[in-house]
Amino acid sequence: MSFEGKWKYQSYRPEPGTLAASPTNPTFVMWSPPGLVTINHGGTTGQLVFPGLPIKLDLKCEVVPGTPEKAFISAVMNLPDGSQFTNELAGVFVPAKLGQQISKDNPLVVRGTIVQTSDDIAPVNKQPKFTTGFFVLERTE
Repeated sequence: MSFEGKWKYQSYRPEPGTLAASPTNPTFVMWSPPGLVTINHGGTTGQLVFPGLPIKLDLKCEVVPGTPEKAFISAVMNLPDGSQFTNELAGVFVPAKLGQQISKDNPLVVRGTIVQTSDDIAPVNKQPKFTTGFFVLERTE
């Protein structure tokens, strides 16, 4: 599996109010705006950008062979005050439509968990350190 190329990115997190009201059945909301990921030649580095926002995270990636193949990604952005905004992602390569054969109409995607490992940089609705959610990467080319 070649990881290099361009991907669409989206992350989700539990809505805290629904998590408190029903911990076994939370509602998930979009955590990030849609993003664009470029994985460089070799598949070990890349960048996640959010169009229209000044957020660009440098990525370090590792793909681990297996069934399914796994992807581990560290995302880091250096901030003007010298601190860093960081996230850790762990996912697996699975068919977009589960239970169906991989094909041109059913490509592999990466689905997994994301943990915010630093203070949030969001201008509003900041999430606490160690907020956990899930993400999806879909290849665009």
